[in-house]
Amino acid sequence: MTSTKTRRGASVFAKLATIMMVMAVFLMFITTLFFVALVQPAVHAGIDLGKAHAILLTSSLIVVFGVVLLTQRVLQHLLRPLRELNDGVTRLGEGELSVNIQRTTSDEFGTLTDAFNQMAARVREMVASRDQLLVDVSHELRSPLTRLKVALELMPDDGQRLRLSREVAEMERMITGLLELERLRAGRGVTLVRQDIVPIIRDVTATFEGQPPGVDLAVDGAREVVLDVDAEQLRTVLRNLIENAVKYSLPDSRAIRVSVSSNGSGATVHVADNGVGIPHEDAARIFEPFFRVDRSRSKESGGYGLGLSICKRVMEAHGGQVTVERTNGRGAAFVLTLPQATRR
Repeated sequence: MTSTKTRRGASVFAKLATIMMVMAVFLMFITTLFFVALVQPAVHAGIDLGKAHAILLTSSLIVVFGVVLLTQRVLQHLLRPLRELNDGVTRLGEGELSVNIQRTTSDEFGTLTDAFNQMAARVREMVASRDQLLVDVSHELRSPLTRLKVALELMPDDGQRLRLSREVAEMERMITGLLELERLRAGRGVTLVRQDIVPIIRDVTATFEGQPPGVDLAVDGAREVVLDVDAEQLRTVLRNLIENAVKYSLPDSRAIRVSVSSNGSGATVHVADNGVGIPHEDAARIFEPFFRVDRSRSKESGGYGLGLSICKRVMEAHGGQVTVERTNGRGAAFVLTLPQATRR
């Protein structure tokens, strides 16, 4: 690992000490100058002492106020790199891996800024390496999976063949999901077309008719919501969210509510259920690939943990986002945010 030598200037603590010393000397100089002028015989003989004390007090307060105000301004400028670092840490913690802070000082804050940028770059490299590893493994599994499917076709048509075929189909779906994640990450998986998203949402919700607990659709405001979207990818997102809501519903759960609203900045789609909900400590990780709330990873309780990751990538490819909101009581609510159509 290579190390980068940074130019070190004056210490930030030395700067603070210098500012305090300069302000103290300035205050002492003004006060001394006033007393020297006051004790002059020509001035002392023609001035009332009470009035002189009032002038001294007023002058001292004005000088102190000016010194404090000037010190605040200087400290704000001096601590600006710290505020920028705090903002960068917050953005990085929220998943914005592209964050990079410009170095503006040569003191400890400058050194800390360089360390933060190096850390962010390392995080980006680690995430990219992880994604590339998943893609490489998925591609390598394609060939043996194809040979396994051919071998299954040659097996006797019995229960064992059926079980193996199901296992192979599940593995194929997982590999397809991983490759789809890579396509979306590379910006190759979405083709935007200007269209009304309300019919798309109606089509998806209609496929869940007759499945408990049911799906209710509400369109707020205008009957049409025209945006630049990839219809098939939007269907995939909605289907994943509603399937999860159905899967984790309870016998007494209310119907899943899907609502659409639009405003000047775009459109919002809410998918809210009344099921088991999502633990608070897991809410920040549910969009990570392969993450599942069920740590046992039982097949009865879910898939491979790729569905929500694909939803997140699809929404980002649209210039929007998907978030999860806590509900009052049980259940979960997912919010899809889509930007308004660009002018042509």
